[in-house]
Amino acid sequence: MKSYQFKFWHYGVLLTLAIGSAVAYNLNVDDKSLFISGDATHGHHQIELACTSCHTDGFAGEDAVQQACLNCHAEELELVDDSHPRQKFLDPRNAVLLETLDARLCVSCHTEHKPQITGEMGVTLAGDFCFHCHSDIAEERSSHKDLGFETCASAGCHNYHDNGSLYEDFLIAHVDQPDLLETAKLPARTAVQSWLNEHSDKAPLKVSEADISSSSQTAEIATVWAQSIHAQTEVNCSSCHVDGQMQFSSVEIVEQCASCHSDQKESFTQGKHGMRMSNKLEEGFIQQVGAISPQQARLPMNSSATDELSCVSCHGPHEVNLQFAAVEACLGCHSDEHSLSYKESPHFDTWNSNPEGGVSCASCHLPRETHGEQVVVNHNQNHNLRPNEKMMPVCLSCHGAEFSLAALADKTLINNNFKHKPAEKHETFELIRERIARITKSKNKQNQSQ
Repeated sequence: MKSYQFKFWHYGVLLTLAIGSAVAYNLNVDDKSLFISGDATHGHHQIELACTSCHTDGFAGEDAVQQACLNCHAEELELVDDSHPRQKFLDPRNAVLLETLDARLCVSCHTEHKPQITGEMGVTLAGDFCFHCHSDIAEERSSHKDLGFETCASAGCHNYHDNGSLYEDFLIAHVDQPDLLETAKLPARTAVQSWLNEHSDKAPLKVSEADISSSSQTAEIATVWAQSIHAQTEVNCSSCHVDGQMQFSSVEIVEQCASCHSDQKESFTQGKHGMRMSNKLEEGFIQQVGAISPQQARLPMNSSATDELSCVSCHGPHEVNLQFAAVEACLGCHSDEHSLSYKESPHFDTWNSNPEGGVSCASCHLPRETHGEQVVVNHNQNHNLRPNEKMMPVCLSCHGAEFSLAALADKTLINNNFKHKPAEKHETFELIRERIARITKSKNKQNQSQ
């Protein structure tokens, strides 16, 4: 029998095939780690394996990547009336500015997978980047002549996209407000009360009316359910346990809840708790990676919090305890300094004495928003988390603007969960007072000359 003689190039072919197979396996089956050039930002790290959601087929060019950014972020930019919209930079008069910084593209400022140069808000430019276009600002505003460009985006001054609580007229209208408003009050939820008003002839469902096959286990659950909001609003067992299904994946739970709570699902899948389930990501992604668990977060979490996140992680599957969801559910997972300090804060004191009207974790991070005649909870905790000034509308429910801005600019105060009042006033309001004084002086001068 003739033995086969391997030649040197045969080994090369085998080595190439082995490497190719390993790479193909990593791309199509495994975690794609060989193709990730660096850690993603805190905003994208849990969806970094949804590669085609941003890169499409990998060869589509910068326009496709730009559109991928807008697929997820265009709506929020529109809501905040983006201070630097793309169309501003399509003006030919701004062409010379684009030679230094092409502000038409998101990736010019937010380059992903570059942890070594990534700062707050995922910005990958030097902190004084405003200089590129506003180098002559001190000539227009003498009050800015001694301010460094690295301070432009300091909390309480300017934000590149969202100046909704920072523009001059807003600050002038809110200057000299007291620290705590006489009208301090969070908006009351309306959903359940609206249903009860519309169905005043309906009585809450009883344990005996639970439409599920009876057993010792289901009897105990039915007792809990009969005390819940669902029983009060005619939501029986079969409304969720369709076709008798008793076990659900995290994705199935969210979809089942969305059959009644579609707005809540929409905001939940925009935030970090549920963004892996967003329908804006590539098809099949959530089935590949599963819902996020607290141990995959970058913030410190309790080691015992390991389950995947879904609606029932906070609300429970049967009791739907809103007060538990507003505080204890949060502290069951989060163990960072800010969270751990909550129960030593004045906010907790208000909650402890009045859970219905006090300030909980959810009051700030999952705020109640007024939409027409309805007050709904925004389950996208990213919506007002960063930059700090985005929390202003929530703070203004109870506090004056000057107090709020000073508090949100104080990192120590944020870490200890606003345990004390801000130690210092915010310089922005000193500039506003000077501005008001100049305007008043100018008007008086005009009146005298008439």
